[in-house]
Amino acid sequence: MPGTPDALIAQAAVYYRAGAFDAAAQCGLAIVAQAPEHFDALHLLGVLCLNRGQAADAVCYLTRAARLQPDHEQMNVNLGNAWSALKLFPRAEDASRQLVATHPHNLDAWNNLGFALGQQHRDEEAIAVLRTALAYKPDFAPASFNMGKSLTALGRLDEAVAAFRTALRFAPPDTSAERIGDIISELGRVLVELDRPEEALALLQGELARHPGLLDLVWNMSLLHLQLGDYTSGWRGYESRWQVKDHDKPRPDATIPDIAAIAGKRILVTGEQGRGDVIQFVRYAPLLAERGASVYLGVYDDLIPLLSGMPGVARVMGEDEQEPAYDIVTPLLSLPLAFGTKVETIPAGVPYLRADPDRVVKWKLRLGTERGPRVGLTWSSGNPGATRATRLEAMRPLLSCANVSFHALQKELNSTDLEFLRRGGRVQDHRAALTDYAETAALIEALDLVVTIDTGVAHLAGALGKPVWIMLPYVAEWRWLRHREDSPWYPTARLFRQAAPGDWDGLAARVAVALMERYSLAPIALEPSTRA
Repeated sequence: MPGTPDALIAQAAVYYRAGAFDAAAQCGLAIVAQAPEHFDALHLLGVLCLNRGQAADAVCYLTRAARLQPDHEQMNVNLGNAWSALKLFPRAEDASRQLVATHPHNLDAWNNLGFALGQQHRDEEAIAVLRTALAYKPDFAPASFNMGKSLTALGRLDEAVAAFRTALRFAPPDTSAERIGDIISELGRVLVELDRPEEALALLQGELARHPGLLDLVWNMSLLHLQLGDYTSGWRGYESRWQVKDHDKPRPDATIPDIAAIAGKRILVTGEQGRGDVIQFVRYAPLLAERGASVYLGVYDDLIPLLSGMPGVARVMGEDEQEPAYDIVTPLLSLPLAFGTKVETIPAGVPYLRADPDRVVKWKLRLGTERGPRVGLTWSSGNPGATRATRLEAMRPLLSCANVSFHALQKELNSTDLEFLRRGGRVQDHRAALTDYAETAALIEALDLVVTIDTGVAHLAGALGKPVWIMLPYVAEWRWLRHREDSPWYPTARLFRQAAPGDWDGLAARVAVALMERYSLAPIALEPSTRA
């Protein structure tokens, strides 16, 4: 592209203001080809790369520009943004700290610093930094938004609601619909955590009326409808899961079958989401067969031994097996919509899964003739940050029940759990023997009761028709509805809910009382707690 660097940078500015970003980039590249140390061209190219999502290229250009003008205010803001886009938050923190030291009134720098600290889970520091930004400008919406996220991370939910509402109130008129959707989604999530789903639903509905294309709102609304028991609206909105971020994309040939027209059809049902989801919704596969369809089921490999031989299922396939010929392919979690499932019509006949009899016999022999009830226990989902998971030591009130043998139904035990067991935690470790879900099912069948958090074991025990007590967080997933002690999905389940967010100790104490009442037990003493 011909022209002097001065003429080209002037033309690039015209292109940039007009939104012709590719043309602006061509001007910038032409400049650095002539003058590799041209600050304005390097800065422009860095910004254009950042806007395109090319964060690594943005960092390269902006660090070259920083060597030329290390104190340039806007360039350093953009460099901090680029480091954050690469998720290199310590570097983003350093860049932002340097900038606020020289330009203490730069609100973007304070906000970027607060964001970088929050991403490093240093939320108290983040809040202090963001308060500085808001002291300069109380209506600075980005700082209020990041403040809300850090407050949420610290469990200060009422304050987080106020922060997100402030961010909404002061969002500039040119704020994109997607950005407004982010604020709405975060605010709605906190309202749900506060057990205010009706308020969250009204918030999302209002925003969706203004911005009908925001599918994240449709998705979040569907979860609220399901939690509130409005399955008609919930299942319909649930189909938006394929269009939201962080979710798998559907197969191009996937469809929702017309149940009235499936007789004689070959239907391939594909599993999705977690193992617990597959176990919960696989109950629909035999219903397809009852209506005259030939049913093939594609699932995770470790579920094949459990689901093979399920009534009405012609074949169960793993993730890499060749698929049979089919007429219809449908995702498993679209079947409630296809069947028009309401809370009152959930197909809740149990057991719809059965443990292998030979494996059950082996487990009964392995457990021996010990007296007293045998209780299976699951306390962790394998995700240490999950709100529906806890540590084994939080189960101390339950483990203090005398004449009960406790059996771990999970394969992952961290070092803290193992130390608790070594000190006399009274839970038998069966990790080596639990090779797949069929083996876990056989162990469950050999027990008297399962006590578990909301994980795949809860669904497995419920599907087997085994008595199962499910320990739920203060606000549970939609599938457990609200304020119920029973589950329309699993007739043998009893639900225990936290009285306050994060109160696993209190919940375990209530479950312990229920266990002693059920089996007429007395408490025993355990080793003292290892917590300070």
